[in-house]
Amino acid sequence: MRFHYPIYSAPANCQDCYKCIRRCPVKAISVEKGHTTVVQDMCILCGRCVIHCPAFAKHSRNDTRRVKQLVLGNKKVFVSLAPSYIAEFSECTPGQLVIALKKLGFWGVSETALGIDCISAWLADDLQGASEKGAQKLFISSACPPVVTYIKRYAPRFSPYITRHASPLLIHARLLRKRYGDDIGVVFIGPCIAKKQEADKWTEIDAALTFNELRTWFKDEGIACKTIPADAEAEFLPCRAVKSALFPINGSMITALNKYSAFWDKKLPPFSLAISGIDQIKETLEDFDPESLTRPLFLDLISCEGGCINGPGTTNTGSGIMRMVKLLEYAETATTDSAEGILDETSLPKDILSSDALFVQDLTQIVHTEGELRSALRLVGKFTMQDELNCSSCGYETCRDFAQAMLDNRAERTMCTSYMRQLAQKKANGLIRTIPSGVVIADKNLKIVECNQSFARLMGQDTENMFEVAPGLEGVDLRKITGSAHYFKDVLTADSSEGIECDIREGKKILHIKVFVVEAGEIAAGVLEDITVPQIRRDETISRAQKIIDKNVVTVQKIAFLLGENAAETESILYSIIDSYTEGAGE
Repeated sequence: MRFHYPIYSAPANCQDCYKCIRRCPVKAISVEKGHTTVVQDMCILCGRCVIHCPAFAKHSRNDTRRVKQLVLGNKKVFVSLAPSYIAEFSECTPGQLVIALKKLGFWGVSETALGIDCISAWLADDLQGASEKGAQKLFISSACPPVVTYIKRYAPRFSPYITRHASPLLIHARLLRKRYGDDIGVVFIGPCIAKKQEADKWTEIDAALTFNELRTWFKDEGIACKTIPADAEAEFLPCRAVKSALFPINGSMITALNKYSAFWDKKLPPFSLAISGIDQIKETLEDFDPESLTRPLFLDLISCEGGCINGPGTTNTGSGIMRMVKLLEYAETATTDSAEGILDETSLPKDILSSDALFVQDLTQIVHTEGELRSALRLVGKFTMQDELNCSSCGYETCRDFAQAMLDNRAERTMCTSYMRQLAQKKANGLIRTIPSGVVIADKNLKIVECNQSFARLMGQDTENMFEVAPGLEGVDLRKITGSAHYFKDVLTADSSEGIECDIREGKKILHIKVFVVEAGEIAAGVLEDITVPQIRRDETISRAQKIIDKNVVTVQKIAFLLGENAAETESILYSIIDSYTEGAGE
């Protein structure tokens, strides 16, 4: 069955801020007509665009309806609950959460961390073998789907070092089906959007929900976890996880591996490093040569900075430290009485620990020539190396990255702020230069920001000579040029934004000036016309004559109204007098 991609865009909400591009570690965003969309072939499903979009234009696919249909069927549906639930639902106990999930229709609840326990045990065995044989020196965890996707697409030389084990979720789903039968349903609930892709891929996993989706479902059903009474029978099936309760915290898999230290050669234990965040992972792997290792190294890589507790499917509220403390407290309560038996009973690598890897479509990257990049840069006014500001306003780290995206049809010229500013400035300057009227722009200190030659010509020969030397007269004191400078000060200090319009005398000329605010309290502009010039004087005369005519028409209308009203009143009075005399004569 084909499903929509787990992350999608709502173009109508996009505000062209390009924050999703800045936040995306692999720039899997395309811009068309100012709106952004996710490029599926490049996306690693880290969910950072969903978290950071200020306009809520990026969404994760909601699979709640699909899960509701599943629990209403004839199957026994189990929840594979991610270990970060302790941090997410800190307002209730694990038992209360289990009961709340059963109220939604789930038959049982099990911890995904059981799959991590399996991986930790088997991985410790692999590392022990590597220490003894020295065949493989680098091991990269397969637990985080975005990391696996990133390495396969963007750092393929490290793909052979990804551990042969399936993901913890897939192993857990197989463990549940082996214990309770293949006819059950398995639904993952956790902080990860990428798990939805796993559910789409593997038949052992029926669906995946985020914690946010679960909270919404609880709200719709009127279920409040913290109000549920404590129930001793509300337990995880088949048992609690033992050594992997800390998995949501950065470096937790290494902690789990250390608990299986009985498998290791104490004389030469393998190295272990934990790195979280795709950007940090990228920097770490960039110049790394695995062949330079002297003994095995295990890399615990997680795409979310700080660990899964900061995943894109969480509310991520409250203190990050306290969420970690909650996990530490819960991990201390774990016992080893039953889980060891479960792991021993199901320790069959061919059945559960399959090396099936999440399929990742190869990414074909086109390498553009230097000439192609320079041509693209020239389109946005980058003619020299000095023009490449690398300001990242477009969302890309460098202007060359932006040029690459333009050549790949993932970016538009209008995304470059400096280019658009220059373009706007050129258009404004072009309009100012071609306007026959004098135009001058000044700041609050009455220093000229820009003016055209027509203004300089109106101000006299000396000003016009200055303009030829310094076009625009930028920085010149307006008060030394014209006596009308105080009007600019007046409009900037006044509360009204209507501006000032009047006639002034400059030498032998009479100028009509209109001053208005460009930026409140900061910049004002003035447009001046010489009404002594014959053509302009005719236009001004016609304009003023029209105003007088309009006023006269209004006055005449008012007079007519008043006369009509007076005539009606006079007529009424006269008729009443006539009537009174007529009645008197009859008597």
